[in-house]
Amino acid sequence: MDLFGNWGDTLHETLRGVAATEPVAWDSSTGAAIVLRHRDVAGLARDGRLTGIGLALFDLMGISDGPLRDWYSGLMFTNEGATHRRLRSLVARAFTPRAAEALRHTAVTLAGDALARPSGPDGPDDLVERFALVPIRVMCRLLGVPDSDVGRFAAWLDDLARVFVVMSPGEIADATAAIVELLGYIDELARRRRADPEVDLITALLAAEDDGERLTHDEVVGMVANLLVAGQDTTTSQLGCSLLVLLADAHGRAQVRSDDALLSHLVSETIRLEPAIPVLPRTSTDPLRIDRCEIPAGSVVMLCSATANRDPATWKDPDRFDARRFADPAAPPLLTFGAGPHYCLGAALARVTLQECLRTILAADDWYELMEAPDKIPWRSASAVRRPACW
Repeated sequence: MDLFGNWGDTLHETLRGVAATEPVAWDSSTGAAIVLRHRDVAGLARDGRLTGIGLALFDLMGISDGPLRDWYSGLMFTNEGATHRRLRSLVARAFTPRAAEALRHTAVTLAGDALARPSGPDGPDDLVERFALVPIRVMCRLLGVPDSDVGRFAAWLDDLARVFVVMSPGEIADATAAIVELLGYIDELARRRRADPEVDLITALLAAEDDGERLTHDEVVGMVANLLVAGQDTTTSQLGCSLLVLLADAHGRAQVRSDDALLSHLVSETIRLEPAIPVLPRTSTDPLRIDRCEIPAGSVVMLCSATANRDPATWKDPDRFDARRFADPAAPPLLTFGAGPHYCLGAALARVTLQECLRTILAADDWYELMEAPDKIPWRSASAVRRPACW
């Protein structure tokens, strides 16, 4: 099967057909093994025989040196073992769920500003594009970046959005220029925070300590860029995916509008049904066997959260939207943010941002009038994430 050529509205149908008879599919375009079942994905996400894909894509693209590779090689995403544990433990001390929760009021304000923005001269504009800058504006507030510079950050992150997939020579050049400028900006900001600390993430990263270990200045700069690049496109794309689910389910919308306490559960349910990140890429260091399927050592392994989160062996009525599904403490784990040592550190901030954007949109009586019928909305898959292309 061609997974990456089927990123849109036929993704679930295609994967369901394979998963009905096989625990693993093979991607025809990359040769990757696609692990389909919830129990296998959950187990392998914590299995020491799987690591991140490291610099394999950069080697494939011929990016053997330079600032883009230097930055990418220092990310948590591309490191394992003691190096990964050290980086993650230090970043986690600063980038906490409590820090994300402290930005909820900011997310409320920014979401309200986005909805209130006047439409263009040709009528209502794209609803997701209306909210496209909310995630980056929230993150910039977390970092202490002034609103006047948000546009610059958005342009840099746009050029860096494809850095986790195979890029063309032109995209490599754009991403290289963007990372040089972004790191330069963050470097200067970090130097100012070291001399004059404030209540923001950069100050917290500079101060983070674990058993006498601290992040170096360059590690702080690289980690901030890591969090920005990983968080912007994914959160904006998930907003589009979540809205698509709600557009197709009037009963679900009505449930949440009548019971605000369901909002956090609704966000989880929309992510389960339409994830912006459908696969978690890994590499096998040892041979793996899943039932009768053999996965050789050195294989690219895609842990498919899109099928795991709709696995009928795990979920009751897996294709049905249920706003109360995650209100049950015994609900199975949602795997879109990963599991184990590579669980997404930005999940809490993404949830806060998504919750407040969706709360604002659902409170507007005419929000669905800005959107097309679900079956008429095309899909975009220009990076490692998927989302409806437009409304």
